[in-house]
Amino acid sequence: MNKNKNQFNGKEYLLKFTDSDVKIKINYDSDISLSDIKDSLQEKNIVEVDSELLEERFQDRYEDWFTIAPRIKDLDEDDKISLKISDDRMKAFMSFDPGNGSSIIHYEDVKILLEEKDICFGLKEDQIKKIIENRIPVNETLIAEGKKPEAGKDSELIYHFEQKEKNVGTLRQDGTMDFHNRNLITNVKKGEKLLTKIPAQKGKPGRNVKGDEVKPQPVKDKKLPRGKNTVKKDLCVYAAIDGQVIKEKDKVHVRPVLNIKGDVDLTTGNIDFLGSVKISGDVREGFIVKAAGDIDIQGNVGAAEIKSSQNVSIKKGFLGRGKGKIEAEGEVRVRFVENGSITAEKIMIHDASMHSELKAKDRIVVKGGKGLIVGGKASAHSLIEANIVGSSLATKTILEVGLDPGIHAKYKEKKDEMESLKKNLDKVMKGIRMLKQLKNKGIKLTKDKIVMFNKFLETEKELKKKEKNLKEEIEDLELQLSNNVKGEIKINELVFPGVHLLSSKDKLIIQNKTAESCFTEVNGELRQKTL
Repeated sequence: MNKNKNQFNGKEYLLKFTDSDVKIKINYDSDISLSDIKDSLQEKNIVEVDSELLEERFQDRYEDWFTIAPRIKDLDEDDKISLKISDDRMKAFMSFDPGNGSSIIHYEDVKILLEEKDICFGLKEDQIKKIIENRIPVNETLIAEGKKPEAGKDSELIYHFEQKEKNVGTLRQDGTMDFHNRNLITNVKKGEKLLTKIPAQKGKPGRNVKGDEVKPQPVKDKKLPRGKNTVKKDLCVYAAIDGQVIKEKDKVHVRPVLNIKGDVDLTTGNIDFLGSVKISGDVREGFIVKAAGDIDIQGNVGAAEIKSSQNVSIKKGFLGRGKGKIEAEGEVRVRFVENGSITAEKIMIHDASMHSELKAKDRIVVKGGKGLIVGGKASAHSLIEANIVGSSLATKTILEVGLDPGIHAKYKEKKDEMESLKKNLDKVMKGIRMLKQLKNKGIKLTKDKIVMFNKFLETEKELKKKEKNLKEEIEDLELQLSNNVKGEIKINELVFPGVHLLSSKDKLIIQNKTAESCFTEVNGELRQKTL
């Protein structure tokens, strides 16, 4: 059966034409029916078919050749062949209808026809030979296929900064939402890489069945979107300054100044910026504004935190409520401050400082308007100047000069640290002595006590090393404090009783209302002179 099956080459039946008759051999492994055979013979112009014999042999599943009709040569049909090329010229198809006439198409004839049609690339020659040599009828079977062009790749821009969306807040570790920290600003430092361009890759051409080159689709080459305050190097863009990186109108810019139009509140969240910040409104209670540059606030500051590596300017007032604080490495200017804390190189207040803590490495000046300092404490290295200090109610107000508040605070911190360290060292030494006494009495220490003893010895060594370093730091700070300048306290109009004046070596409490006075340290004592 396999032998018979192979000889059919997929055909449903075979025909053999002799000079006098037409013979048939049927492939019973196919799904062809008797009526299909009759219709097919009629299409091939084979007439006078012996239908009874055909039906009999078909029912008997006769496997050999048998004659079904006489050959009438006038009705013979020649082989028919046609070629078709797809519209895009990437495929060619062949239709072949083998006839029973004397004109037979051979493979060489097909090659000539292919040349006439200019079909020369991607030919399936084995397929064509098989069809022609085995005389297999086909309808638009694929005989040639071109090579498609390989697509290229558009250039790509990789951004190295986070393009932030408008978050309502950030999620804390406990799962609650922090509405103050919205993280809306992306800070970058000078020289930081902002984006990289990956160049476009051109595609590779293909060929159609006629051998013509088929060009790939052109690739898109994006330009480096370099904006203000950025520099280009090779295929990268870098920040030329510190500031906020933004993508605006398809370009990347770095802003040196962050402009907040309105208040710092839940709309903006906390501000942490590498450049300068300008705020047209207020800074509401509980919010934080930090900047590497200047901070300029046109409104008021509530019980908030303001911190600048340069200067802070507040057009209106600072209402600290005992919680707010302002820190600047440069100058702080404000109209008035109440129940707030300010630390800076210079502090300039126009109207008043009420019940606040002021610390300046250089000077504190309260004048221009009322120029009042009442309540709280003001400490400056070289100068404190005000129009009026204290009140008729003898409100305790402390003015201290000649000491650098920063050094003084650090000195106190180190002294407290030394005191705590000595307490810990005493506890460790007691533990060591106790375990040594047990050993001296001949009592064998347990494993746990041996581990404890070794731990005590190790801790003792660490604490003594820290003690030595702390002692050196404290001595250095004491030397700096001993070299303090002789500061000056200048009161342009009036100082009330209850005001405490301090220098590096003396203290003076004002007992009587005094006008237009200047206080300086002379030979370790605070001396008054009239302006």
